[in-house]
This record gives sequence, structure tokens and C-alpha cells, in this order.
Amino acid sequence: MQKSLSIALILLVVASTASMYLYDKWIQAETKYSLLRVEYLSLLEERGKYVEEQRGLAEELENCTNMLEKTIEKNRNAERDVEELKELLSVNPERWIIKLEGSTEEKLEKAKQAVLDSLNSQIISRYAEMIVVSDAVYLNGKKFSFDYVEDENMFEERDAVVNPEWFLLHRVGDCDDVAAAMAAVMKVKGYDVKFCVGQREGEETEGSKHAWVRLENGEDIDYRYCYNKVCEIEVGYFGNVAEKCVGI
Repeated sequence: MQKSLSIALILLVVASTASMYLYDKWIQAETKYSLLRVEYLSLLEERGKYVEEQRGLAEELENCTNMLEKTIEKNRNAERDVEELKELLSVNPERWIIKLEGSTEEKLEKAKQAVLDSLNSQIISRYAEMIVVSDAVYLNGKKFSFDYVEDENMFEERDAVVNPEWFLLHRVGDCDDVAAAMAAVMKVKGYDVKFCVGQREGEETEGSKHAWVRLENGEDIDYRYCYNKVCEIEVGYFGNVAEKCVGI
């Protein structure tokens, strides 16, 4: 009986020790599991951030690729336009002028004839394709500009107009030359245009006559401000006082 009791006590102690050991191991395992779970959730959250960053980088890369493709296309277009301009320069037309003499009506008819004589020109057609009209006249994405030189300095004439093809290639002249060239280009582009002469509003002194192009909607194509004799051509309502206009 005493021997059985001793054995039972020994077994109880062993079982108790084993239970405590297993419980301790279970606690350690549970703690490790909790730590691993926290680490896993942290890694999962970090992975989500990386995925989101990767998605953002992919979008940026796509945007950069699209911008690069557009830039390459613009460069191709610019190179093509430059080659076309070089080709046009290779067939540089001879310069000829028409003296603007007589009454205002007679001068308008002579300017009109200069425009009509140029409408079948290859140069006028190519410029009509390359020029874009919005708030200004643009060529190759830049505002169309020219060097202002008066007729007396170019032709030793008081009043004359140069053929529009020559003006477009060399971009040297005065208001008559600009108006004739723009009238020809706009006409070939499909606009109804008028060649007008008169005065700019506020410039009513003797000898302040001016020439410009008026579109069918009443807007004017004209240069407004020149810096060191370099003028850019604008589009809009500028307060020009038309003395006479002739339809092209």
C-alpha cells in the first residue's frame, strides 16, 4: 500500500513537472506566434505600400513614355517642316513689286491682283498647310514674325507691295507686304478675307495709313507691337479704322 502510494506520488510529480514544462513551451510558442503574426501583418502592410508605389511608378513610367513619344513625334514634325522650308527655299522665287499708285480704290485693286497672282503658288500652298491660326499666326509652333523695313528702304518707292511668296520666305517688308502675304495664305486655307487700308485707332495723323487683313468674322490679322523692328502677327479686334476694303 505504501509502495503504491509512493509510486503514485512519483507519477504525480512527473506529470506535474511535464505539465508545467509543456505549459511553458505552449506559452513560448504562443508568444512567438503573436510576434510572428505582428511581423507578418507589418510585412503585409509594407508589401501593400510597395505595391502601391510600384503602381504609381508604373503610371509615371507610362506618362513619361507617352510624353517621350509625343516629343519624338513633335521633333519628327519639326524636322519635316524644316525640310519642307528648305525645299521651298531651293525654289526661291524672283522678287517682283507692284507700285501702289493712284486712288485708294486703284491701290486696293493692285494689291488684290498681287494676292490673286500668288494663289496657285506651291509656296503659298505649303505655308497654308504649315500655318496655324488661333490668337496669333503660328509657324512650326512659334509666332510668325518678320523684320519691318519700309518701302523706301527696300525698293526706293513711296508705296509698293512685294509678291507674297518672296515675302513669306524672306519675311522682310512693311504692312502692305504682310497683308498681301497673309491674305494669300488665309485665302488658300479657306477663309474669306479682305485686304483693308486705313488707320489704327488713335493714329489719325497724316501719313499714318496702314494695311491689314480682315477675316469673315470681323477679326483682323495684323502686327501690333514690334521690338527692334521685329514684329509678330496677332489675330483679334484691334480697333483698326478701315477706310476701304477689297474682298479677295
